[in-house]
Amino acid sequence: MRAMIAIAVVLLILGLIGWIQFSSPGGDPTIRVDSQKVKQDTSVLVEKSKQAVESAAEKVESATEKVDASIARRPIDETNE
Repeated sequence: MRAMIAIAVVLLILGLIGWIQFSSPGGDPTIRVDSQKVKQDTSVLVEKSKQAVESAAEKVESATEKVDASIARRPIDETNE
């Protein structure tokens, strides 16, 4: 039952974003997949993902430049504590 609901939700979402269309010309029910729209939407998503990753990498790099990376070379003397 959960699987049927999940499939129905996925089909509804895909229909709302325009990737699939339901019709019944002449009483024959059909489902049409708009592959051109899927390609366009996924290519836009890939480009935005690349930009987000590059932006995050730049922020990480600028943050690491601000960090003082000096390390104390002397061992800690535990007997004096």
